[in-house]
Amino acid sequence: MYDFRTLSYLDFEDLVRDLLQADMNLRMESFGPGKDLGIDFRFAVAHGQGIVQAKHFLNSGMDVLIRAARAENEKVKRLAPTRYVIATSLSLTPHQKARLQQAMPDAPLATADILGREDLNNLLGRHPEIERKHFKLWLSSTAVLERILHSGVYNRTEIELDAIQNLVPKFVHNDSIAAAEGILERSGALIIAGEPGVGKTTLARMLVWLHAQQNWHVSVIDDIREAFEILSGDEKRLIFFDDFLGQVRLSTDLVRGMDQRFPPFLHKVRSNKSLRFILTTRDYILRQAQAHSDRLASPAVNASELTLNVGHYTRATRARILYNHLYFSDVSDIEIKSLLDDDYFLKIIDHRNYNPRLVDLLTSSDYLSVTSRPIRDVVEDVLENPQHLWEKPYRSHISDEGRALMLALFFNDPVASLQSLEPAFMRMVEAMGFPIPEGDRPVKFRAALRELEGSVLAIQARSVRFSSPGVRDFLLRAVTDDQTLSVAIKAVQELAEIRQCWTVFSTQDPTPAKGHPETQNWVAAASRLVSHGNASSLQMLEILIDMYDQLQNDSIFNLINHVVDSLGSGGIDGTEAERCASILERLASSGLPYDELSDATRVVTAAAAQMLADYGDSLNFDEITSVGNKLYTYGSDKDLAVEAIADGMKAYVANIDPVLSEIHSIDELDEFEHELRRFMEEYGIFNTSAASDFRYRRESLLERDDNDDEGYGRSVSLAPSHQVSDDQIRSMFRGLRGR
Repeated sequence: MYDFRTLSYLDFEDLVRDLLQADMNLRMESFGPGKDLGIDFRFAVAHGQGIVQAKHFLNSGMDVLIRAARAENEKVKRLAPTRYVIATSLSLTPHQKARLQQAMPDAPLATADILGREDLNNLLGRHPEIERKHFKLWLSSTAVLERILHSGVYNRTEIELDAIQNLVPKFVHNDSIAAAEGILERSGALIIAGEPGVGKTTLARMLVWLHAQQNWHVSVIDDIREAFEILSGDEKRLIFFDDFLGQVRLSTDLVRGMDQRFPPFLHKVRSNKSLRFILTTRDYILRQAQAHSDRLASPAVNASELTLNVGHYTRATRARILYNHLYFSDVSDIEIKSLLDDDYFLKIIDHRNYNPRLVDLLTSSDYLSVTSRPIRDVVEDVLENPQHLWEKPYRSHISDEGRALMLALFFNDPVASLQSLEPAFMRMVEAMGFPIPEGDRPVKFRAALRELEGSVLAIQARSVRFSSPGVRDFLLRAVTDDQTLSVAIKAVQELAEIRQCWTVFSTQDPTPAKGHPETQNWVAAASRLVSHGNASSLQMLEILIDMYDQLQNDSIFNLINHVVDSLGSGGIDGTEAERCASILERLASSGLPYDELSDATRVVTAAAAQMLADYGDSLNFDEITSVGNKLYTYGSDKDLAVEAIADGMKAYVANIDPVLSEIHSIDELDEFEHELRRFMEEYGIFNTSAASDFRYRRESLLERDDNDDEGYGRSVSLAPSHQVSDDQIRSMFRGLRGR
């Protein structure tokens, strides 16, 4: 049974209207809360009109409902309806229904027309299509959450689960849900694009959770390579990749990786009805990637058919987004009253810089507590200057230790463990020169976590991330403006920290040259990385080659030689196959001196060949072909490359049954067999054992009944699509007073 707590007043009214329309088989005319003398809905009856009032008094109680009914009595008397219906989210006993009748002696109020919580739940049982349509009603219910979590269909951390649970009540159902479902049904893949803060991740999370509720197994990935490792079998599988082209910078390596991996995986998705793929990206980064990659812009990818651009909201939808965020916010009633007085909420709704992320933060008590200013001042300042969203809190309100913690996380992995973040914080405090005695720093670290949790940081299961992508966007600008990078370079030593510093450095597009002012700082950071030994040889080689090409420094060149020697003695693990392929290509275009380049290429060639021979049975086909092609094209020994490719492919083919079991269409099987044969013939590899495996799988697919998935239905938009007037919005927001 639902208690309707996930519905705002407006959501509840929509539910009541749809239930009564379905049950009475008639159309109801909507008016909105507080408008037209107490009419929420009106409908025609044989000898007059019927009126419906929806009372979502869940947190107020029966006495408040009785007082409201007495206040409505005079209005109803003047309207003189033939029939009067009251629907409330409160649970009502027969005695309480009788009290309501007594409170409205001039209303034609029959007991059967007083609908309490149990009555509404009964109507939902009789009209499941209405329950389905109002997915906010059930999507965050305890029963749904328990079933999804215990069934193991969603592989995400508690942070993500909490975010979705908190998101559902505030979400405003708009046309983007139906449009997104349509693209997924047609193509199997969906790219949600838009500017920062317009609701890309919100829409994706709603789609992900809807799929999980319908027993789609959901996998959330952080790298396109992970997609190829996910096995779907006969189960329905949805893969979600948030910000798949990154936030800070579109790197050449990232474009190259997407160019190689995205098109083949997209083909796999299109040919398998039990597989779906959702990605989000900033639209300008998507355009940049397509400008740099013919394959990403090709008809085979045809991103225009897969892409849904979000960010345009009707005035009605903007109003409902603000309404729902205020209704479910934890800001004080006094602060809400401040936004309601003088119709100030209309300025927010119509502001040129309005977007859902700003609304979410400006209605968060955590954020407002960080700013320590009256809510109107904060809202006006941020709307006029969105860059002030974090500027003033960071510069004026957050403590020294809080700023040090923000920088330590910025120069780190997107999700960092507390164990790794604490020493990074200590180093940042030292580098920034904050006046925190060394003995006090552990205490200050814990104090900073408490200060920033909720508003700036999301902390769960001993892992920390920024609560909003906007924080990282702001810090990128602040680090550049404040020239903090020079300080950070002196403090970092872990791979993730140095890689992030180098990414920020690269966004400044420095001209490659000897004698860059920061060269010695980079040399020192690179030396700490190599001596610390917490990264693999390939990981270190990857960033050191970039540093050498940019800075052209002999000290970095010496570090490369040291890492190459370590690689020669330690080898390459199979988990680094794609990085191995990338390094082979990267070496060919590097600016290393000829003799040293030849030595490095020879060592990497030998290690890559050995890796193929040793791990062929655990690599996937794309990894073998990628490493094999790069090894043959850029390696130092083509004969060795052919021999290694043959060894790897023999081991792969010997264990091909699990791979074939994941193929669910004849077309996909034929294409895979063609690609496998072509690759083996190209390198003179002959193996007939796979032919019988392909034949057996083809026969089993032909015998299988290909029943179409029933899908999870198309939702109907609950938000009005027309432009609403000021009076209609005022009427809507009256329900927030004394919520």
